[in-house]
Amino acid sequence: MYFQDPSPVGTFPGVRPGRACRRWGRILSCGVMLLLFSGCDRGDREVVVTGQRDLVLWDRAYPGNIKDSAPEEWRRVPFTQMRYYNYRFGAKEDGEVWLSVIPRQGDDAVLQNVNRWYNQFRMPEVTELDELKQEPMLDVTGYVVEAEGVYHAGMGAEPREDSKMLAVAIPYSTIIVTVKMVGSPAEVEAQRDNFLGYCQSLVFFNDAPAKEEDRYPKPEKE
Repeated sequence: MYFQDPSPVGTFPGVRPGRACRRWGRILSCGVMLLLFSGCDRGDREVVVTGQRDLVLWDRAYPGNIKDSAPEEWRRVPFTQMRYYNYRFGAKEDGEVWLSVIPRQGDDAVLQNVNRWYNQFRMPEVTELDELKQEPMLDVTGYVVEAEGVYHAGMGAEPREDSKMLAVAIPYSTIIVTVKMVGSPAEVEAQRDNFLGYCQSLVFFNDAPAKEEDRYPKPEKE
């Protein structure tokens, strides 16, 4: 005697095809939703990155190999080709302070630069650096220059009435480090201590260039 299986091919005995499809559909849907939620909420994770890279300009930059330390009331502005450090100060922020490094060409290069500053105020030139006030800066002698009146900056700039300048020229080996402050007489005078303190805070970041006496040592006396 033969018995015929009443269940259609491809279905489980006692289960109708439509009900089986719905059950498996619900199982698959739940699995997909779990995967989606687990992918969206990963929770707090700690990421450890190892590796090395070279420092770039914005990490640590000391133009001209000189590190400065400016007062808080000075606002730093972008540097230029000639202004390695550039600041503004004063109630209207029209006062300027900037540091430059120029080559020292000749024994009288410092004197020529100082007299150029005096010429910007149409003041008489000096003949000797000893006529200027001297302060220790960068482990050498810095020469302090003061002038007041109409400031002729040159380079097409309009003359500035009622201005005052404090400046220093620091000859070091083959370079001259210069710092200038220009603004109204009252505001420049109020910043005198800050200016001199700033100049005296300057240091070479890496090895300083050889001093003149180290580059050309004097012969020993016989």
